[in-house]
Amino acid sequence: MKIVEATLKDFEQIYDIEQSCFVEPYTREQLMYEFNENPLNKILVAYDEDKIVGFVDYMITFNSATISQIAVLPNYRKKGLGSKLLEEMEKSFPKEIDDAVETITLEVRESNINAISFYKKNGYENVVIKKHYYKNGENAVYMIKRLLCQ
Repeated sequence: MKIVEATLKDFEQIYDIEQSCFVEPYTREQLMYEFNENPLNKILVAYDEDKIVGFVDYMITFNSATISQIAVLPNYRKKGLGSKLLEEMEKSFPKEIDDAVETITLEVRESNINAISFYKKNGYENVVIKKHYYKNGENAVYMIKRLLCQ
């Protein structure tokens, strides 16, 4: 298993994972925006040989990172791959003290108990519930990981 920064050649496989893993997946246009137009965005992909089996989509603004999405194909879950993606994401952060990422934030569906548990296991804590955050009216749990305390 190797984890590398995504390139445009990875688009179709990431899009397929997106469609199979999320309740409200990104459209092709939204995902292409992440690749081509969002200058702050990065996507790391996990390869099992020549097949992408997971990814993390995130951006860094000033001293904070935001996870837009993380997904692992069902057959590859519960094997530590999601945690490895988060670890590699953190390794990619700027090393200079003035640019150091101090916090990582994300929103997750309140009903997604498995994801909330996964994030807690990886050092994230609940901050607040964002009411009616998703298109279908579902609440989001806003979570944060503080890196300076480590």
